[in-house]
Amino acid sequence: MSSNTRGTRISRRTAMALASMSVVAAVVVTAPSMANAVSGSSGGTRHSATQAQNAESASTAPNLRVKAANGVTYQYRRFGHPSADSVPLVFFQHFRGTLDSWDPKLIDTIAAKREVILVDNVGVGGSTGTTASTVQQMALDAIDFIDALKLPRYDVFGFSLGGEVAQEVALRRPWQVRRVVLAATGPQGGVDQRASDPNILQRTLKDNPGPEDYLFLFFKNTASSQAAGGEFLKRLGQRTTDPDAPSSLATRDRQLTAWSEWGIPDKSKLVRLNALFQPVLVADGESDILMPAKNSHLLAKYLPNAQLHIYPDAGHGFLYQYAVKFGTEVNAFLDR
Repeated sequence: MSSNTRGTRISRRTAMALASMSVVAAVVVTAPSMANAVSGSSGGTRHSATQAQNAESASTAPNLRVKAANGVTYQYRRFGHPSADSVPLVFFQHFRGTLDSWDPKLIDTIAAKREVILVDNVGVGGSTGTTASTVQQMALDAIDFIDALKLPRYDVFGFSLGGEVAQEVALRRPWQVRRVVLAATGPQGGVDQRASDPNILQRTLKDNPGPEDYLFLFFKNTASSQAAGGEFLKRLGQRTTDPDAPSSLATRDRQLTAWSEWGIPDKSKLVRLNALFQPVLVADGESDILMPAKNSHLLAKYLPNAQLHIYPDAGHGFLYQYAVKFGTEVNAFLDR
């Protein structure tokens, strides 16, 4: 295949992906194949563990399905390199994000050292049901998925809206959650978490935003950060089979309601963080316009056992701009 043909294919697939993006948006492709589906039975769980050992990367791991006690069938991917000393790392995605929205370079860096589980929460991507309109219910939905997999112990990784869900899961299941990674997110009742800038709102509320909107929202307005954003968009074209389904506009609106409610300023909510005693890695880009880094500082201040890392020359998508560096930091943190 010529470089021109390859470039055209990536551009087309990236454009399709960005058509489903908003606030902390997803980059997805076409409707998924369910050829690799598994049931919610115990046999399905055993099949998932086998897939975890055999899948090569984020670009090749098959879509799996499991039916939970709440009646929802969750779509997920489970792969990596589990060891005797590690527990699975469960990922919670950003606003309208799906399985295909994760940066393969970041996920593969982390999966080289441990087992990873990527999931579409209720009503998102290939999962059934109606998306919740509160973060608290999203967390309960996530717990139903984890229970369906029968995970006795696990770590959680939450990005943006997913970071809010991760906090709630850790608070509600302290006997199961071992360690927590919070990327570009904030505490309930934090500061400036409800976008009010007209330019940000206009871009985040588009039904069909383009690459320029994604680069504006997720990457800093510098040549280096924008270039890193362009490379990230190209990496999303690596997966060529079994893509996830895009999130609907109804999901966007319900998630936006949850995100807005979480961000209502309320200092009294910050005291809840004192109960999240697990070790936590908090990280963000220094120029995050969607979830300002001052919220990461609040998390680090109120969480009893947190470490903070603010990445330079980066925005909301710092974890994709510094995919290998942040992935390596995550592994080092989880291995302690």
